[in-house]
This record gives sequence, structure tokens and C-alpha cells, in this order.
Amino acid sequence: MTQAEGGDSQAIGDILRTRRTSLGLTQADLALRAGISVRSVRNLERGGGGSPRPQTLQRLASAVGLSDFGNTGPVPRPRRAGIHIAVLGPLAVHDNDREVSIHSLMQRRLLGLLALNPAQLVRTADIVEVLWDGRPPATHSNLVHVYVGALRKILEPERESRSSSDVVVTGVTGYRLALDRDQIDLARFDDLVKQARGQGKREDAYDDYERALQCWRGPVDAAIHQHPAAVVAAQQRIVATLAFADLAIELRRYDAAVRWLDPLSREEPLHEGLHARLVLALAGSGRQAEALHHFAAVRARIVQELGVEPGPQLADAHLRVLRQELPGGPPPGRATVQHTDVTVTPCELPAATSILIGRSSALRGLDRLLPGTVDAQPAAAIAAISGGPGTGKTALAVHWAHSVREHFPDGQLYVNLRGFHPTGPVVSAHEAMRTFLESLGVAPRRVPQSQEGRVNLYRSLLADRRVLVVLDNARDAEHVRPLLPGSAGSAAVVTSRNRLTGLVAVENVTAVGLEALSPEDSRELVGRRLGAARLAAEPDAAAEIGRLCGHLPLALAILTARATVQAELPLASFVEYLRAERDRLDALRGDETTIDIRAVFSWSYGVLSPEAARLFRLLGAHTGPDIGVEAAASLADCSVDRVRAPLAELVRGSLIEEEPHDRYTLHDLLRVYALEVAGTVDSATDRRAATRRMLDHYLSGAIGASRVLDPHRDATRPGRPPVGPRHFDSRADATVWFAVERQNLLAVQDASTDACMDDRTWWLGWALAGYLQRSGHWQNWADTQSVALEAARRLGDLQREAYAHRNIGLAYARMGEFGEATACYRRALELYERIGDLAGAASAHLNLGWVADRRQHFTEALHHAEQALTLYRSAQHPAGEADSLNTIGWYQIQLGDYRSALALCRQALAVQQAIGDRPGQADTWDSLGYAYHHLGDHEQALGSYRQALALYSEATDRYHESLVLNHMGDTHRAAGDVTAAGDFWREALRILDELGHAEAADVRDKLTGLPQVGR
Repeated sequence: MTQAEGGDSQAIGDILRTRRTSLGLTQADLALRAGISVRSVRNLERGGGGSPRPQTLQRLASAVGLSDFGNTGPVPRPRRAGIHIAVLGPLAVHDNDREVSIHSLMQRRLLGLLALNPAQLVRTADIVEVLWDGRPPATHSNLVHVYVGALRKILEPERESRSSSDVVVTGVTGYRLALDRDQIDLARFDDLVKQARGQGKREDAYDDYERALQCWRGPVDAAIHQHPAAVVAAQQRIVATLAFADLAIELRRYDAAVRWLDPLSREEPLHEGLHARLVLALAGSGRQAEALHHFAAVRARIVQELGVEPGPQLADAHLRVLRQELPGGPPPGRATVQHTDVTVTPCELPAATSILIGRSSALRGLDRLLPGTVDAQPAAAIAAISGGPGTGKTALAVHWAHSVREHFPDGQLYVNLRGFHPTGPVVSAHEAMRTFLESLGVAPRRVPQSQEGRVNLYRSLLADRRVLVVLDNARDAEHVRPLLPGSAGSAAVVTSRNRLTGLVAVENVTAVGLEALSPEDSRELVGRRLGAARLAAEPDAAAEIGRLCGHLPLALAILTARATVQAELPLASFVEYLRAERDRLDALRGDETTIDIRAVFSWSYGVLSPEAARLFRLLGAHTGPDIGVEAAASLADCSVDRVRAPLAELVRGSLIEEEPHDRYTLHDLLRVYALEVAGTVDSATDRRAATRRMLDHYLSGAIGASRVLDPHRDATRPGRPPVGPRHFDSRADATVWFAVERQNLLAVQDASTDACMDDRTWWLGWALAGYLQRSGHWQNWADTQSVALEAARRLGDLQREAYAHRNIGLAYARMGEFGEATACYRRALELYERIGDLAGAASAHLNLGWVADRRQHFTEALHHAEQALTLYRSAQHPAGEADSLNTIGWYQIQLGDYRSALALCRQALAVQQAIGDRPGQADTWDSLGYAYHHLGDHEQALGSYRQALALYSEATDRYHESLVLNHMGDTHRAAGDVTAAGDFWREALRILDELGHAEAADVRDKLTGLPQVGR
């Protein structure tokens, strides 16, 4: 201490107050840093309270960055050179040669969060969010300090004070790791990847990428793997692996490519880019048969899980192997690697229009978004295209996006937000964001449930990428603001009928306004579409067509399409028709351009055949984003073969657009027109009958697909559906149908509500539940069940209402909202008891028991299962009785009463075998195996598990297969057979990873603990 410190309290107080203020600290912050009371800080700054102890002065000096109060320079703090923190895999800490153990989950989460943000301050609020998953206790502030102190004690055991640290440094609003970048594997990985990208030689880049990949020891630790920074890190690992593999294949180092691709492809079972390169690398290393076998396995998985065939990249790799073309360059369809990011990128732009006239000024405005232009902003470049309907906003945005794709190598995202859709639902920003996250490689089950979580993950994934985002048909600025990229390099184009002045003013957006074409441009457009000779023959008629169409691109496109088909007619005849039919569609109002295109629509409709005209009117009632040929046939009440001709006629007349795979779309304005014409031509009875046919088509498909995917849904389903189920040949076909029609099904359920067809509304919710659950669309699941619940209430059907409450409860439970789930189950139980539905009440008790089990309240769970048994017996429901017996046995196992559990489960099995309940037998065999395992009878346990596994495999119940495999691994481990345990756990982990299930982390931890597993 200096003399000033020992003798002049006032001087010390002045220095302390000045330094504290400059650092932005409150007296409470300083007291916390120094480990003393706020009163002591306050007295010292006032110059009172006597002479403080030397230890207190040293703590205060250190807390404000001084060596002492006679030296105002920063305190030199030595680096802890021996510490290395690894977060790219199971969290690990090494201090020189000593491995530091951190057993507390909270401390692992805290250290993992800091390591995911190397050298960056992590706000205390973010720490609280991660530690308690958004539900912090009232004492969370104190607990954070406790965990930080405990972590400091582990990392710096020789340090006496826990109020300061050389490793976990306290900032004004949070904490950071004060380590060099080579002491944190994530920072080292990032540095090596950047170094690889900048290398001029392929061999040097190859070496840097391999050193970067060596930083990874497996998936990010389960304690923090769902954090956006962890998700981004996992994506960057894939990017680096793809880049390394392309270089290795190009350099013919196939074995090295296989070495890094193989483990990551197991963790990413549906990533076609990884598997395409692995197929090529296997073939290049002389393992052609293995390459073909791997392709067949991946293809089967993609078809089963996604319902589609592999994309061109994987298919081309397969073809090259069949042709025995030894890979010596990058996989087909990819540019040669120039040490830039190489990954499978989303390319979602619709087809571009072949003719774009009169938009040169608008295109120049959009060019300002390109990276490297003079007008480019430091943040993401954004343009807003506004104009009236039919002015070609979408055509302009898509045309420009296609022309500049090479400037955005990391992908192009597209969504039609349907902000001004006349009948269908608007696509919310967060529903669109969910789709974007899935396009960027995030599994549906890993998409955050909260809106803030989705935004954070979305912008984290776009950081340091060059992606073009096209947001079509937005309602207003707030509709798109969450979807805008947050960092430079990416760009967004927004189209809307509104001018989006709020977005332009606040976000510094480039505004691009579209109006109708000039007369000269209209004439050129007519000439380009009809030919110069026809234009020259009737120049005045061509000019008049432009005027009568309001020089609107959409109207001109429709009319010239008809004039092309009827080339024998003079242009003057089209002019006469336009002049006679201009009074059928109301002019658009408000800020939109008031252009009357009714004549164009009515003319195109008027020359249709009766079959095509009727189909056009019917299509106006379809509210989904697109329609398949089978749904169109149902609307028209005819066969698929008969509906194809009128569909083709509508396509030729530009009244609908044909999409791949027999899908069709109808423009918003044409939908309005179709509904208007239907209202004047068709009776209310006919229109309602068409709506019912449309609903029945989708309901029949949904019920049929649901029964194929869930053949053993519980027997408490109320009544019979109003339509029979559609037949599907396989689970894959049913999955594909659901995936293609999901958005239509959601829209159709809303349409059934509007049509007051509540019976169908309820059944659509019932049929959708299983698919939405398995595919991870849990918010859609909850929403559809809520709609079904309201329908049941309007029907006054308490049994259906109770069933809907149970379904909503299941959705909440899957999302981890156990409080809401319990409330739904209790409401269902109350309703079942009111109507005397004993089996329904029993099922609600089993649901309540499951929630209690998840919370490890096994006594409460057992009580509910016993209540269910009594009710099922009273209802004479043998399947439910057996289920309850097995469930009681399971909970008794959790409570340690293994002998009683065996007796009950054997009773359950006897009933299930008598009635042929094979899924129930599978559950009970698993329970028996679990009881035998805990009794130490490993042979009986494994025999029971084998019975369960065979039955689950028969039913293709992959999740429960993984549970049994996991249990078998436990039994082998308990019996001392470590090798067999590892085999069963690895197979369980493979299935859980393919399903994207969170329980994979527990199995991975078991494998990590095996002595023969490499780390």
C-alpha cells in the first residue's frame, strides 16, 4: 500500500468514485466485485468511516482495475496459460495435464455458455435464461453469483477470493472468459476455418481445415446444445467438413474424407451433402460396394422420414459410382472449391418470368443491395417493392433475385406471406421463420418454441453468411421485421401492396415503387408476347389493349395468353370485348392503384368451356396455398382423368399456374373473381356441396394416412368420422401425403369452421394430431386441437370436448409445458366423469400419471394408474385394464417394488395375449425386462427385451425401439459385457438422432463413459 492509501481516506474515496463512474459501475456493482458491503463502499467514497483495512483496499483497487490507489493504470493480470476449455463435444476442462471435473449441471451450463462466446461478455440476463430455461427462481441473481464463485473455485483453486478472477471476469452487465483464443476450442476452430478460407494453395487449406475439424470431439455438450450459438457452431462444423471433403476428394485423399465424413453423417442422417460426399469418397477409396450400400440406406431413410426422393446432389453421386467414374473433383452440381464456404444451400425462388418489360429503373434500385456497391449499408441491405395488385411486384423481385444469385452463394429463401389473401390465412412471420429455420438445416423438434428464441437462432444462422431473403406479399412493416437479416452480407427484398413507410423510415430501406407500365412499355410487352408481325398489322388495337388493361402487367399477360391461343382472331375483336365487359369486378380501393381489370378476367372466363368455367369458379373456394389434381377432382365431383383437361385449359388461359407434381396455384385477384362469379352463377346449395366435397377429400386422406401411421390409436375415439379413409400403400406414402398437404389441411380446418361444418372441423383435428406430433410441428398440433375443441363445444359434444382437451394436453406435454398439460388433462377428466365415460376418465388418469412420472412424482403417478385400473375394470375394457396393470407395474419399479411389478405385468401380458393387443404386449415385455434388470436377473431381462424389440420393430415404432435398445445396453453393462452395451447404446443413439429426440443426449453420455470409446 502507498502512503496515500494508508493515510488519506478522502483521496482514496475521490479516486475510487472517479474510477467507478468511468467504468459505469454502481456502488452495489463495486461492492459485489470486491466482496464487501455496499455500506463500506459508500463510507469510503465519502471519506469517512476510519481507515479501511489493507485487504479491503486491495480488493477495491483490483475491482476497478488499479494495482493500488497510488497507480491509476490497469492491474496486470497473468493469463492462466495452462487452462484449456473444450466445448465442441462433451464439455471438458484441462489444467496443464490435469483434467478438471465439473459435475454440477448448472456450472456446466454456465461454463459452456461462456465458452460458446469466447472473449465476449455474456449478459447476466442471458445466463439466467440458459440456466433455468426461462423459468428462473426468485433468488436467481444470488444463485448466479454462487455458481460463478463455484466455477472460479474449480478453475482457480489456488485463489482465495471468489469475488474476482483471472479466468471468469466480471463485467458491468455480465461475465466473460478472459482466455486466449487458443485456450478455447471453439475460438481455435473459428480461427483455423478463417485461415483455411484465405489460403492460396489447396494443400494448405486442406491442412487448416483438418486441424479445425480436430477441435471437434462430437456434438456440443447436452447442457447447452440447444443454445443458438451451439446450433450455429454445429452448422459451421458441417460447412467446414464439406469444404474439407471437397478438397480431399479433389486431391484424391479419399480415406481422409471418409474419416471425417463418416461420424458427422451419422449425427446428420438426413444431410444429403454429407452423404453425397461420403458415397464418392467411399468409391474413390476402392469401397464401391460399401458406397452403393450407404446410398441405399440413406435413400430409404429420406423416403421414410421426409416422403421424398433424394435430391440431385446425392442422386448424381450415386450415378457416378454406378458408372465407375472415379471422383477426382468436387461432387456434381457444385462449383470447384476456392476455399470459401461450401454447403448445401436453400434455393427456394419460384420460376422467373421470361419477359420483364419497363422495370429498368426498379432493377437499378435493387442492384444497390448487392455486396460491394457504393450504396451498400453496413447492416443487411433491404429493399421494399410496393405497388398495386397486378403491377408485377413478385415478378420483379423473383426476376432480380434469379439474376443476382451468384452474389448470394449461401442460399436464397422465399416465402409468400399472403398478407392480402382474400380468403386464406395470412402466414405469420414466425410461421415463415420456422420454415426458414428448417430450410437452413434445423430439425423441426429443435426449433425454439418462443418467438424471441426463433428470431435469435434465425439471425445467428444468417450471421457471416450471404443469403438473399425474398418476402413476398407482406401486410405491413411489422409483418416482416422479424424476418429481416440482422447482419451485413445478406439482403432482403419485401413486396407489399402497402408502401411500408414505417419500414423505410426506421430500417433505412431502399424503396422501390411500381406503377402501371407506360403506353410504350405496354406496346412492347404485347409485341413480345404476340409477335412483331401481329403488332405491326394492328398498332392502334395493340395500343388500345394496353389502355383498356390499365397497362397492368398481370392483365396484359392474361389477355395476350388468350390472344396467342386464338391467333386467328384480330386484335380488334379483343378490344371490342374489353370495352363491353368492364363492369364486373370492383375497383381496388385505398392506396392501391385503381385499375379495372374485370374486363380481362371476365373475357378469359367467358371463352372457357363449361367444364373449365365451372372448375374455375369452384377453385375460388379452395383456401390453401396450392391444390393437387385429386383435390381439384373432388371439387369438380369427377375423376382425376376428367379434371385434367379443364385444368390444362385454365393453365393455357393464364387463369391458374401449374407447379411441379400435379400442383396448381391461383392468383389472389383471380380467386376473388372466381368467388364473385360463383356467387352469381351457382346456387348456395351447390357451393356448399362443393365445400363439403373439398373438406371430405382432405378429411378422408388425413384419416387414412393417420391410420397407416398410427394403426393402434386408443379406442376412446368418439364415434365414427363422416367419411371413409383413403387407402395408402405404405407408411412412406402416408408421410409424403401429410408433408405435401400440411398447409392445405390447416387452411381447410379453418374453412370448415367458416362453413359451420363443426363435425368435420373436429375430425380434421383428430386426424392431424399424430402427424403433427411426430414431425415436430407442435405449435400447429396445439392450434389444430384448440380449433377442434371449439368445434366440440359448438356441437355440445362433451365427449369430443374431453378428447380435444386430452390432445391439447399431449401437445403441451411434448413442448415441456407440464403445468398447462395437467390443466388440460384435469378438464378432460372432469368432463369424462360428468358424462359417465369410464374408459375416457381412465385414459385421462393415465395421462396425469405420465406427467407425474416425468416430474418423478412416482407415488402420485401410481395413484392415477390405480384409478385408471378401477375405471377400466368397471367399463369392462380389457385392453385398458391390461394397460393400467402394466403402468402400475412400471411405477412400482420406479418405487423399488420389483417383485410386485413382475406379478402385475404378467397379469397384463396374459390379457394382452388373449385379446391380440401386440403393441400392449411390447410395452409390457419392456416393463418385465426392466423389473428383471433391477432384480439382477440379466438373462430374463434380456429375453424380455428381445420380445419387446421384435414387437416394436413389427409396428415400426422406432422411438420405443430405441428405448428398449437403451435398456438392453444398461443390462449388458450391469452384467459386465461392456462391448455389447456399447453396441446396443450406439444403435439406440442412431435412432434417437434420426428422430431428433432430446433423449439422445443421455445415451451419448453413457457411450462417453465407456472405456473403449474414443474421445
